Amino acid sequence: MIMGEEYVLRGNSSPEDMHRVGRYVDRLLRTLSEKNVQMSKHKIAVLAALNLADELLKLKEAETEPYGRTRERGADDGLV
Repeated sequence: MIMGEEYVLRGNSSPEDMHRVGRYVDRLLRTLSEKNVQMSKHKIAVLAALNLADELLKLKEAETEPYGRTRERGADDGLV
């Protein structure tokens, strides 16, 4: 459940990984919602996406290989 809504996820990741990611997203959305009570659910979702993209880009920058190249993602790297 994410923000009280149930979602069915299908993908190559294990059910445990999918639940872990769902809990992470739910916590993030709830935290942002509590801090921004006047903000719509849509705007909370966009703010969460921006926060997650920022986290991802910082991690990618941290794993940059020599000569400025980033590690290539494999087919199994994605959640869904």
